[in-house]
Amino acid sequence: MRKRGRTARRIKKLLWRVHVPHWVDNHGVLLPTEGAGISAGIRRQIFFSEYEDKEIEIVAKRLSPDDVVMEVGAGIGFLSAYCAKHIGSERVFAYEANPALMDLIAATHKANGVAPQVRNVLLARGAGEREFHVEPEFWASSALQGSDSARTIRVPQADLNAELRRVRPTFLIVDIEGGEVEFFETADLTGVRKICVETHPAIHSSATLSKLLGGLIAQGFALDFSLMRKHVLYLSR
Repeated sequence: MRKRGRTARRIKKLLWRVHVPHWVDNHGVLLPTEGAGISAGIRRQIFFSEYEDKEIEIVAKRLSPDDVVMEVGAGIGFLSAYCAKHIGSERVFAYEANPALMDLIAATHKANGVAPQVRNVLLARGAGEREFHVEPEFWASSALQGSDSARTIRVPQADLNAELRRVRPTFLIVDIEGGEVEFFETADLTGVRKICVETHPAIHSSATLSKLLGGLIAQGFALDFSLMRKHVLYLSR
């Protein structure tokens, strides 16, 4: 029986009705199905191994043993845990602006026996503080004003380029709910060879996102058309 085949999914649908374990394997990474920030929708995605499925497909195909990964928008620690299990914790650096997710990230990393460096900061130009808008669904939280349901807090901001110089990443994974435009306008990408980025056309116009991609292409990156997964893109040079 194939792990992600029809029969396996039918069995999972039956199990979903009777028992959901506290931890579920997603692509070799144990993820929590309970905890602050795990909504019913996220819980279901994790149970059926659909959580961040587009990003993990790209990362799994393009991650190399010599990469240094910088994940911006760590969520519950899934991708950073996956990368750390494959290339070593010392080569993985994760950043998350939402303080409410720190305990979940720590729990995910501990459950998987990894310890990448994690910082609870927002990365942008200059150091200081920044408004951050926390949505009821954590994945929608952003430095950009979102829904009327968002709760605005202030979070520490670290200088993006200072962090890029310190970490010297080869692989950037960026999912920051519309913040990708400001991020790539600011970032000095010297030494970066690979980028996995989720774009947000519900927030930015096609012209704005085309300008973002044009800027990356002008710096020598090529869009991998074989790995376009809806709004998640992979570029390399």
